[in-house]
Amino acid sequence: MKNKIFTIIAFTLALIFWFFDSSVHYFLYKEPQFELIPGEFNELWMRTIIVLLIIFFGIFADYFTNSIMYREKQLEIAHVYNGVLNTSCQILNNLLNQMQLFKLEALKSKDFDREVIKYYDNAIKEASDLIDTLSRVEDITEGDFGASADLNNVSNSSARSNPAEVKKPGR
Repeated sequence: MKNKIFTIIAFTLALIFWFFDSSVHYFLYKEPQFELIPGEFNELWMRTIIVLLIIFFGIFADYFTNSIMYREKQLEIAHVYNGVLNTSCQILNNLLNQMQLFKLEALKSKDFDREVIKYYDNAIKEASDLIDTLSRVEDITEGDFGASADLNNVSNSSARSNPAEVKKPGR
């Protein structure tokens, strides 16, 4: 009901105009009887055209008001998305940078397996690549989120680097 307010107002104004015009003809022009539907064809089509113009203007105003509100809502969603995305990218980048400390400690240890460091480097690179891909998403739909962070693709690339050690959650 709220999104059709101009159409309702226009329809009401059109009815008021119709009754007002009939009243003007009866009271000012001293016509013999009050005619809701004028007997004269010229008066009927002029009144009909004016009423239709008023109603179409209300429909037109509702349509464009709704499209402007939709665009504003989409813009607000985009701003929220960008804010969440930037914040999560900063958090993940901080985490990746802090993980470098673990790598440095592992490199200092002589007993630490160097193959694990290679897997660690692959995991860090994949996470960085996913963050970069996610930050380039322009169309905000659920499908684009899934495509930008395709976890199956990440797991498969990890499996290629070390098929024995990669296990998917829940299996």
